[in-house]
Amino acid sequence: MLPREALTKPTALQLRPETALSRRYLQVIQKWIPTGVRYFAPWPVRPECGHFLGGCHWYGIESIGGALAFAAAASSPEYDPAVGGCSREDLRTMARQAIRYLCFTHDSGPPDCVRPAQGLGRTENCGTKWGERGLGFFRESQCGTTVSGLAIAATLLGDAIDDETWGMIATIHADYAARFGTMDPKSGIYVNTQMEENGWTSCGLASVALLLAGDPAAATWAATAKRWMFSTSAAPQDAKDQRMFADGKTIAQWTGETFTALPDYMAENHGMVHPNYTGASVLFTGYLGIIHGIHGAPLPDHAFFNRTKIYEQLKLTTDRTGSLHPVQGMDWPYLFTDPGTVTHAAAAVLLRDADAARLERWALATLEARQDSQGGRMINAKVAEVCHDIQDPMAIRECLITGPAYTYILHRLHGDGPAPIAERALEAKLRGVKVFPHSGFVFQRHPQGQTSLAWRNCQMALPLNRDGIQTVAPASHSWLGRVTITDRPDSQEEISVHVDQQTQAFAAALVLNRAQGAARQEVLYAGLPDGSSLSFERWTARETVEVTEVTQGFLRIINERYAAMKDNCRGWRDIATPEGTTRFEGFVSADPSSDIIRTYDHPAWLNVDGRIGLVFQGSGETVYHNRHHFNPWWATADDLTLSRLAGPRRIAAGKVITELAALIVPGQSATATAKSRLLRLRAPAGCAALIARGHLAVANFSAKTVVARLQATFDPQTPLPVFAGVTQIAGPAATYTLTLQPGHATLLKAEAEVTITGELEITSAGKSLIAHNPGKTAATVTLGTKTTKLRPGQTVKLG
Repeated sequence: MLPREALTKPTALQLRPETALSRRYLQVIQKWIPTGVRYFAPWPVRPECGHFLGGCHWYGIESIGGALAFAAAASSPEYDPAVGGCSREDLRTMARQAIRYLCFTHDSGPPDCVRPAQGLGRTENCGTKWGERGLGFFRESQCGTTVSGLAIAATLLGDAIDDETWGMIATIHADYAARFGTMDPKSGIYVNTQMEENGWTSCGLASVALLLAGDPAAATWAATAKRWMFSTSAAPQDAKDQRMFADGKTIAQWTGETFTALPDYMAENHGMVHPNYTGASVLFTGYLGIIHGIHGAPLPDHAFFNRTKIYEQLKLTTDRTGSLHPVQGMDWPYLFTDPGTVTHAAAAVLLRDADAARLERWALATLEARQDSQGGRMINAKVAEVCHDIQDPMAIRECLITGPAYTYILHRLHGDGPAPIAERALEAKLRGVKVFPHSGFVFQRHPQGQTSLAWRNCQMALPLNRDGIQTVAPASHSWLGRVTITDRPDSQEEISVHVDQQTQAFAAALVLNRAQGAARQEVLYAGLPDGSSLSFERWTARETVEVTEVTQGFLRIINERYAAMKDNCRGWRDIATPEGTTRFEGFVSADPSSDIIRTYDHPAWLNVDGRIGLVFQGSGETVYHNRHHFNPWWATADDLTLSRLAGPRRIAAGKVITELAALIVPGQSATATAKSRLLRLRAPAGCAALIARGHLAVANFSAKTVVARLQATFDPQTPLPVFAGVTQIAGPAATYTLTLQPGHATLLKAEAEVTITGELEITSAGKSLIAHNPGKTAATVTLGTKTTKLRPGQTVKLG
């Protein structure tokens, strides 16, 4: 059957009146329209055609984004041309022309209809067709959302789309069906998940089955689409689930051997556990809700499989800007103008999640503020002029208007979802610690922000304040060390990992062999209940090596200017140390010499803009690199490195290459940082211990049980913390005796603080403190306001 004969135009489109949320997204789209018009150009090869953003980006997404945004705005009874800057009819005309351009330049279009010889993106797409025929599954299938987007945009335009154009849209759908209509979903978990691929293919096939419903093969295509929907979010444990699911088959039967999610319901892509690609499962459910919604068709259960379980992990790690927390770093730009409204809206509206409804509102508020700061654009004009990301010129990222357009349409079709949970209730609900053993990270949500520590793929920590990734960027390899050794390429061999998981805190001990086994990396990292972190990292040579470069304590500091965000991103960062305070301006430049590099000689502390305090002891110099030239650009951001050792050094086997001990306090002023104290205790070989803010973090990195005597000298004017076990005190010196299991970390909260004269042993047993004087002279102990005197040999219960 010819595609035109099978075509079933969507006639059941029922858009709701504007909602409270849809009006806000409409405003976002309207403010972008002048930018879209600026980047729109006629395409004279065929009548009534034009494209957005040069017309040569991957998979046609540059033009389908503009077409969707313009069609969505034109569909609104509340469209305001005074904001958009052009009439409703002009919007419909440009959207229609973009659709026709995509139809003619698709693989199924006339051979002479190719994209322009020059565009905004990478040159290999210029002068070619889209549809990616012959370029393999990944590229060909990725056209699925452009295929479905054509049907969505055309439906929104209604009678503006003529039969010729609908016929070409039908032909493109038939072409997609011929490629994937009977193909089985793909499986992939590690390194590169197939979650995204299965998701976008399900969108293309769902649109095929609905738009070409008159074709005899439509039932087959619909069944195939359901398999791809289901397999978008399948995890290994589903292969053992015998619960009946659909069509007389169990979950195990639907799963087979096709998996995309890790057993802890995260997903990794590009070699890292990646929130964008984990979120793709929920995002494409939102797309599917629109694809089915324009036809008045119900969304199959397959589109919901495991989505709630996955979103439960995503909501836990979403910061207060609505951004997903990249626990193992981020390779795409860190602060897209839209931090993820489609994902949160899909969870709110389709999964009926009240938590998601709140997170969507956080994300939308961030979107509005960033866009307003950029004059209605998705990308700052100067950034668009001079910067590239890892793939393309930043100007092409104006196509990100696609996100708000989809979210707008979702709300017009399905409403605003449940009422959002109160902010305080959400904070209380999400607060705490969770270990993700398969993904390889621990996550803590605390009163001052959130903290993560990852030990697989990319060893790193992200200590964030309440600004989330809008102050500390999610750069790969954040915080933990990077060591370069001559003739020893990096490698990762996990020796041991242990997490002391507590309700509101954690301590982790990591041991890895690195650089082909030439070096050992030992990490103690503890997240305290108040949001502070204690960190100790040591690298030791396992053979004689030449070390050429060492960095530890690296944090990338966002230095954007968002004028509409009054409390952050002001276009500068103030860096305070004992030497004073320096202001570093944030801007982008094509000139590499515009960068400013400031070094500090072992400062005891450093404060970032009154937002994060750092008290530390490291092997190398401290460096603040105020960047203005970026290649590539992830954000306008500076690089802080607490400890850097440059130049070749010969390190003998068994010797320490580098060490860094640190206290990190989110939300701390420079004045408070200067008064903060970090105490590193003397510990047995293979162990480490730190005390700060009333907590003791300790790790035994060795393979044997150790009875550790941890020794510290305190300021005589400072009360001494007492922890569980036996504390021996002689003047300002204290010894804590603990039995440490192999490879284990422990975090202890001080049972009390005491002031001592003389020599005492204090044992903490439950809620009691027992003081014993083992010396030959009298001693005193002050607990609170009460001072007790002990004779030699006397034992007294305190408190």
